Amino acid sequence: MSVSASFRAATALLLIGCLLCPPAQALVSFNDGKEHLFVTGTAGASYDSNILAHAGGGGDTIYSAGVLLEYTRRAGLIGVDASVGVDLSQFVNNRNENSTDPRFALAFAKSTGRTTGGLSLSATRENRADSAANVRAQSWDYDTTLNLKYPVIDRYSVSGTVGYTARIYDATSGLTNLSTYSLGTDLLYALTDTRDLAVGYRYRYEETSRNTAYDDQSVTAGVSGAILPRLSGSVRAGYQIRSPRKQAKDGGDRGLTASAALTWYATKRLSFTGQMSNDLSVTSTNLSMSTLSGNLGAEYVFNSKRSVSANVGGGDNRFLGAAGLDRRDEFFTFGAGVNYTMMEHLKISLSYDYFKNWSTLSYSDYDRNTFSLSLISRW
Repeated sequence: MSVSASFRAATALLLIGCLLCPPAQALVSFNDGKEHLFVTGTAGASYDSNILAHAGGGGDTIYSAGVLLEYTRRAGLIGVDASVGVDLSQFVNNRNENSTDPRFALAFAKSTGRTTGGLSLSATRENRADSAANVRAQSWDYDTTLNLKYPVIDRYSVSGTVGYTARIYDATSGLTNLSTYSLGTDLLYALTDTRDLAVGYRYRYEETSRNTAYDDQSVTAGVSGAILPRLSGSVRAGYQIRSPRKQAKDGGDRGLTASAALTWYATKRLSFTGQMSNDLSVTSTNLSMSTLSGNLGAEYVFNSKRSVSANVGGGDNRFLGAAGLDRRDEFFTFGAGVNYTMMEHLKISLSYDYFKNWSTLSYSDYDRNTFSLSLISRW
């Protein structure tokens, strides 16, 4: 089945419009260059061998297009970033999965003065495969975060974070909505001008649409900033306790929690990034889950026009409590990509991703191959 003429026309007009815009650092600049408007257009095609993420799931070709309008303001004490966009996806065979996904974001940042921090808000509609439920579902994802930092004396400072996230599925999906409230604070000690030692506490409350809830409390310590020459990022580890509340009869757990995000610049052209986490969460099937995961990526930049990248990762998902039926998923992922800048405002990306899930639940034992080609133009 061919792609509809209207979708092809919309994609073509999007690319033509982006390419015909006059060259400039931003599409529009005003207020003496302190405020800017940018427009980004995307168009692409991909093949996903398992769009539903379950054993025996079928594949499909997906065509996509999107446009994003961004506004930035750097004047006065508060910087502002705002964006609004929409992404369209059309499946060649599984047309019931076609989607129009808007997204919105707004952020305020204060980087000068004694108290610094920022407030960010976002709302995004997603159409994605859920590996816990082994179905494809559409949802609205909301995120609000407030960060503050205040220097106390000499090398000591305190920081605080208040956050709210929510994933609300379409009513027809039958999946469990999740709302998460979090509150955290850190005591920071400046080891050097570029490296901090942190000790912190986090409280997290997770509540589902099925009237179950969980309390998470954790105490962690770690370092952030320029950890070693050419190595920067953050590493934290500590102890976490999860307690079920409301109708949740089980799913409690306690033990090590950890997170790391590091970047190593081996040379001017070659860099490596690594991520690791060990944390607890609630799935779309209303189960408590412990996840240990890690990923290692590399990027080599040939010049201003060409770069290549690759990544490899894996992890272990352990479903907790009697309701989890001792389910355990172990996964492996690999990816590679090529980026080429044809001209100042046009970038082409080609990528391949492989995902393999081994599960004690046979229906969740599957693999997935994804090939993607995308064109990106920003003005």
